[in-house]
Amino acid sequence: MRPALWSVAIQAAGSAATLGAALLVSSQLGLAAQGEFGLLRSWSDALSTLAVIGLPQGLLHMQYREGVSAVALRAWVMRYINALLAVLIVLLMLHQLLLPAAWTPVLLQGPQMLWAMLLTVVLGASHLLWRALALRDVGLLPYAALTAAPSLIILAALVAVCAIGQRAGLVWALLAGALLSSLASAWVVRRVGRRVEKRAAKSSAAQIKQPWSRRTLWSVSSQTGLQNIFTALSPPLVLSTASALGASLSQVGVLSLGLHVYQIFGVAAVYIAPMVYDKAARSGQAMSEQQLIDWMRTRLTWRAVLAFALMVVAAMFFLRTLWPTGADSWVLVLAMASAGVLSMAVRLMVTLMQARGAYRALSWHALGRLLLSVSGSAALMQVWPVALAVPLALLATELILLVWVWRLMQVRA
Repeated sequence: MRPALWSVAIQAAGSAATLGAALLVSSQLGLAAQGEFGLLRSWSDALSTLAVIGLPQGLLHMQYREGVSAVALRAWVMRYINALLAVLIVLLMLHQLLLPAAWTPVLLQGPQMLWAMLLTVVLGASHLLWRALALRDVGLLPYAALTAAPSLIILAALVAVCAIGQRAGLVWALLAGALLSSLASAWVVRRVGRRVEKRAAKSSAAQIKQPWSRRTLWSVSSQTGLQNIFTALSPPLVLSTASALGASLSQVGVLSLGLHVYQIFGVAAVYIAPMVYDKAARSGQAMSEQQLIDWMRTRLTWRAVLAFALMVVAAMFFLRTLWPTGADSWVLVLAMASAGVLSMAVRLMVTLMQARGAYRALSWHALGRLLLSVSGSAALMQVWPVALAVPLALLATELILLVWVWRLMQVRA
């Protein structure tokens, strides 16, 4: 199998672990526990994305387009992570001194759980930054392993949590995933740095201490940061909106399971993005739409199609087998899957636009998805139950975005 397909398979294992974690919690600890876990995990991911504000894409740009080595960027990344830790300490001190215990989120029972959650956010951001420094020098397969690591570690930790039967351990499972994956990605970058330093010692130290522009880094990061933040905020805001409008934790748990079905298709499209970026960046010029389509077609072998078909059949079998009894709602699954298919098509077209550098349009696209999904869910919940209202809102959102992106591509062609 080609490295690109191995990369997709490894990252697919990470997505399967994410869905497996949700099914494990709901089946062993109950749907209310899954509602709690869904809120905690989605907010943790969103806040980590907010903390890095597009810097992973900016770091990739600096390495590929500006020719800056990962070693030259490593010290700055370390300082940024230390700054995040300092902000974390200040926030914890302010919370401890100024805010009453009632201001602690209901799901985070006690200051220790709040500290663990905030530390999870910082470590998750650290993992995203170190991983961005690893892609160019280690290649697709180690990068895919680093991408899948948090989900696999969280699943392993949840097995222990479910064996104990303590819902309070959900936050600590998230912390374990963030901590170990952050350490792993930092270790990989350190090894890469040692190899570069050895090569530089034989030639010239200029490769290590080369100058680079922070302004360029922040400029590129800000262009992609908004769309990443808007995209990451969508799941937690949808779940939180449902909870605020009266949905119980059990109903939120069912909804979060449905969101996993919806996100599987979008994630399948996202898997291609690093490979497309790697291919386009190494070519020295932006790929045209036809070149990108041709490149993707060459990798769509009959083996890949067969493997994908087998994965879909296996996923449907296991989903039907493992789906919690109290969450039986095939209308929910069907609507979420339909919205997911449309989402996959939209994200593939967005990848083509990103290759053209249409960052501002993509930021508007991500903001549109966030506003339409949240407001649509809130509006439809006034008429229908949450398990029907949210899937229909997401389905309508993806239809609107599909038409908008298609027309925008025709205008820019």
